[in-house]
Amino acid sequence: MRKTLLYITLILSLFVLGACGTTSASEEKKVITIGATAGPYSDQLREGIIPILEKDGYKVSIVEFNDYIQPNIALDEGEIDANLFQNRIYLGQFNKDHNMDLVASYAVPTAPIALYSEKHHTLDDLKEGMTVATPNDPTNLARSLNMLADFGLIKVNEDADPTVVSEKDIVENKLNLKIKPIDPAQTPRSLGDTDFAFINGNFALASGLKLEEAVEIEKTSEDYLIYVTLRKEDVDEPFAKALEKAYHSDEFLDYTNKSAKGYVKPQYQVEKEANK
Repeated sequence: MRKTLLYITLILSLFVLGACGTTSASEEKKVITIGATAGPYSDQLREGIIPILEKDGYKVSIVEFNDYIQPNIALDEGEIDANLFQNRIYLGQFNKDHNMDLVASYAVPTAPIALYSEKHHTLDDLKEGMTVATPNDPTNLARSLNMLADFGLIKVNEDADPTVVSEKDIVENKLNLKIKPIDPAQTPRSLGDTDFAFINGNFALASGLKLEEAVEIEKTSEDYLIYVTLRKEDVDEPFAKALEKAYHSDEFLDYTNKSAKGYVKPQYQVEKEANK
């Protein structure tokens, strides 16, 4: 009799534990924590994506970051479920440098990097010895220098990898421009101390600048769009698919057209509009 009672108690205990585990796993799938830089991408999530996910029963929280390092560390360590701040060129280099295996899943509407100035209005205003601030991370420094090269203001070594060119690759600087790489988040503040500054779209908009105020805007390729980034093992998880579905929805396209004018659209939005 004692053995029978012990057996029944054990079975009931396992059943309760199993039920609790199932409930916990189910709840986990409905809670998503996303890291993003403060400004347009956290706003994009808050205003355009979360309302869609909430209709599907998801609860989403946003963790805001002000640098380009911690969002990937937090994702890799499992503190957040996804992040939204980087292009896939940057992520590829970050994975290599930090021995990570994070995945750039799909692009989102992106505020492009652009050249701004408080003192000047056109490239014709660039004069001998002027100071030009750039982001100091390798990917965005390279984008800035490539834009200067496209403007015909500098030449870079033809053998240099265009995705990581730096000041040492400059072989000709017609106006002896002073290139000043600084923390990307500080580039908007540098406008008072420099003649021109290359500013990433998220930091430009977060600081109150407008895309239409830029002196020049990058013709952004798909590689330099901002991507939703995930851990490799989570790419096919239900929460990841729900997030992707929200970004690919007609509802989010309408949001993009109303609230993200001037942003570079990912190909799936371009195709969706073409097929309407």
